[in-house]
Amino acid sequence: MTTQTQLTTIIDPVCGMSLDPATAAAKTCHNGVEVYFCAQRCKQAFDTHPQKYAGTKKKKGLWKRYLDRLNKATGGRPPACH
Repeated sequence: MTTQTQLTTIIDPVCGMSLDPATAAAKTCHNGVEVYFCAQRCKQAFDTHPQKYAGTKKKKGLWKRYLDRLNKATGGRPPACH
């Protein structure tokens, strides 16, 4: 009989490090979800500002970053040609 070992890796939401939940240095529960950390310091940072680290992080592409800067520079007004 062959057994498969399922490798489970998770990402520390503070530093982005990949880690195994079984060997995580710390964990907490946020909105009913267990969150694991590589170090106690990452857990403290998360506990201080959970809204900064919780949720999905979607990386912005070059175009989105450009549009964000343009929107900030123009105050949300469309550019005028004349």
